[in-house]
Amino acid sequence: MMPESEMLFAVVQFEEASRHTVRRVVAPFPDRSAAATFATDNDLRHFTVGPMAFAVPTSIPFDGPPRTTAHPRDLPAPRDAPT
Repeated sequence: MMPESEMLFAVVQFEEASRHTVRRVVAPFPDRSAAATFATDNDLRHFTVGPMAFAVPTSIPFDGPPRTTAHPRDLPAPRDAPT
């Protein structure tokens, strides 16, 4: 695990206080305080701040039809970040 000084953080905003539906993810931030300051300065409600690695929801809703996944050949090729 990376030390906190090397992590990037994200603000995860939820639709409501129950935190079941993610409305949006805003990232990256260099530290927790910068992410929290962004959220409060922009009047975001129902949010949490955490490492970007944990910002993506991992649960799948069971109330809808199953999603189809793209075949790997249909996905864009990985690219290196511009320097």
